[in-house]
Amino acid sequence: MISMEENQGETQNSEIISRKPMNQMLLGGIAIVVLLVVGGFLFSQRRNQPVSDVIPATDENVQGVETEVSNVVEEEQIINVEAGAFNFAPNEIRVKKGQIVTIILSAKDLTHNFNIEELDVSIPTTKAGETNSITFVADTVGEFEYYCSVGQHRANGQVGKLIIE
Repeated sequence: MISMEENQGETQNSEIISRKPMNQMLLGGIAIVVLLVVGGFLFSQRRNQPVSDVIPATDENVQGVETEVSNVVEEEQIINVEAGAFNFAPNEIRVKKGQIVTIILSAKDLTHNFNIEELDVSIPTTKAGETNSITFVADTVGEFEYYCSVGQHRANGQVGKLIIE
C-alpha cells in the first residue's frame, strides 16, 4: 500500500517533469527574441557606417569593361496606329535609336495585327473596335516594314514603314 506522503511526492515529481518542456520552450523563445534584437541592432549599426573599401574606377582596374554608353534616348514615344481595310494610319513612323516605343493598335474594322519581323515586334490579332499594344526599344538603325498578317491583308497593301534614325 502506498502512503499519502509517497503519493504526494510522486505528484510533485510529475508536475516538475511536465513543466520542464514548457520552461525549455520559454527559454528558447526568449533566446530567439534576444538574438533577433541584438542582430537587428548590429545590422543597423553596420548600415550607417561609411564604405571605405570601395576602389575608385581607374583605367588600370577597369580594363576590359565597356565604358562607352550607347545613345539611349530616355523619352518614350507612344504611337497610335489605326488598322483599317487593308491600310495602316499612319503608314510611316519615325523614331530615334534607343527610344522606347509603344505602338497602340486600334482595329477600325475586321481583325488586324501588327508585325515587324526584323525587330521581333508583334501585336496579336485584335478584333474590330478593340485595341492592343506593344512596347520595345528601337535599338537598330534602319527601315523596317510593318504589316498585318491576317489573311491576304499584307498582299492587299496593309503595310507601313518604321524608320529608326
